Amino acid sequence: MAAPATAQTPPQDLDAWTFTLSPYVWFSGLGGTVSTPEGSDNFSADFGDIFGTMKFSAMGLFEARRGNFSLVVDTLYLNLQQGVPLPLEGRGAFSGASARTQSAEVSAIGLYTVAEAPVGRLELGGGVRGWWFDTELTLETGHLPGRSVNNSVSWIDPVISARGVLRLNDNLAVTAYGDIGGFGVGSQFTWQAFATLDYRITDNFTASAGFRWIHIDYDKGSSNISLDMAGPIIGASLRF
Repeated sequence: MAAPATAQTPPQDLDAWTFTLSPYVWFSGLGGTVSTPEGSDNFSADFGDIFGTMKFSAMGLFEARRGNFSLVVDTLYLNLQQGVPLPLEGRGAFSGASARTQSAEVSAIGLYTVAEAPVGRLELGGGVRGWWFDTELTLETGHLPGRSVNNSVSWIDPVISARGVLRLNDNLAVTAYGDIGGFGVGSQFTWQAFATLDYRITDNFTASAGFRWIHIDYDKGSSNISLDMAGPIIGASLRF
């Protein structure tokens, strides 16, 4: 949830709104267990595996700030498709199989500055983070007609959050963000943490690089998801 262009810019009129748009790329791997009514699967994939099966992805962050208050909206969408081994009952009956997984995340987090000094600031707050997962297994026509099996699950987690900015000099800063949530409302438990090194190129444009980690533990009905997403992140922030 870093908006370094805002973090490093000198104080402005407290009654004026400022906005920051931050597209980014997250080189995330995946690992965990997914259980549905159709069965359970353990998996692990690094970014190279995911990049090779990616059909489409979109990631971005938007922040609106006025005075000590910030509203941060983060979005993430992944569409992956890859060939998979045929289920035992399908061998000989179908010519092949593929799995398509779509996942989306949207967060809306409010943060309030509780301490600020020339060297940085600390913000506390909270909000909600929603997840949607959709998995489709397609069996291709062989001796039997092809068919598809689909499973979809979605939920919303409350989260509490903290963000800190440490200014190293006029152009360089470190931003750290963390949150925890779920508490059985949506997922059983979820947490996120990341840190970035931010370099201000102009007063309104900043480049960032760092590392991000998200953990999800969801268990409702016949669906169980225990998932870790972690990897380097790079992005840019435009303030207006």
